[in-house]
Amino acid sequence: MIQNKLLKWFDLNKRNLPWRHGRNPYRVWVAEIMLQQTQVKTVIPYFKKWMKKYPTLKSLRNAEYDKVLKMWEGLGYYSRCKNIHKASQLIESSFPNNYEDLRKLPGVGDYTAKTILSIAFHKPFVGIDTNLERIGYRILGLKSKTKRNQKRVTTFLEKNQSIDRPGDYNEALMDLGSSLCTSNVTFCNKCPLKKDCKAHSSSNPTLYPLPKISKKIPTYNIAVSVIEYQNKILISRRENSKLLSGLWEFPGGKIERNENAYEAVIREIKEETNLTISNPIYLGNVKHKYSHFGVDISLFISKPRSIKKLLIKQQYKWINIQEIENYPLPKANHKMLDILKKLD
Repeated sequence: MIQNKLLKWFDLNKRNLPWRHGRNPYRVWVAEIMLQQTQVKTVIPYFKKWMKKYPTLKSLRNAEYDKVLKMWEGLGYYSRCKNIHKASQLIESSFPNNYEDLRKLPGVGDYTAKTILSIAFHKPFVGIDTNLERIGYRILGLKSKTKRNQKRVTTFLEKNQSIDRPGDYNEALMDLGSSLCTSNVTFCNKCPLKKDCKAHSSSNPTLYPLPKISKKIPTYNIAVSVIEYQNKILISRRENSKLLSGLWEFPGGKIERNENAYEAVIREIKEETNLTISNPIYLGNVKHKYSHFGVDISLFISKPRSIKKLLIKQQYKWINIQEIENYPLPKANHKMLDILKKLD
């Protein structure tokens, strides 16, 4: 059984992470949602700031979504923020302490539910993320990621779960996978499980499991304009999109074939706002990558002669440039703001 070696190592080497202080269900849940597809070092300042603003489930439940979204700004994958706020409305009294009820909460999948149960409720579940999965494949000496091998890994990790310290067992494997047993580098001499590891015996553990061939993500060319009228600028809110839903942005869209950025921004502003702009001034270029695609943005500034025919389907506002700090924006729009600030 590997758990004794693992826990002994964990007691001496565990990371000092803010969500490990006061492991109540609410703190564990918030941390796990923030950590989905996001690095620990990125999450730490957000978690600290969040807990100062919303220290309890009740404080989150009573908060306006716009303010919650502003707290999440820059962390990415904004559907997580929407889910966490929605879930807080659904939890009526005590935090769910069983698998079935946790899975009913928006944004809580198998891994998150099992991790919360093990860490916050000391139940013998194993939440298997990429770190735990990698360790299982390496210990068992499995190269191919198949359903059969995945089941073997799950069974192995669950069989070795600690009855007395289930949460520590999960966190120990997380720490091992993020420090000594990473995907590209291994520090086998320091690993407490090296004698149990078949990948270590092969002298080439990074081949376990074989990495997936990553697909090249597409990049879209976008034309965006800051529309200025009587010392105010126009922003609109993304409402009906899974990507960046609820965030505010400058109007614009894709550059079509056989048109340049200048032509595209005039067309896009007309289609989005019904405003006619002429002589937009090019300000600069912004590049940004999301999880499945990238954008290459040509930024303009323009001044319509009149806004009487303004027509936008989604929510919009005319604001002073100084007020924009009060609105949650995508990272790409923050990069655009940096360009605008240099105009002053």
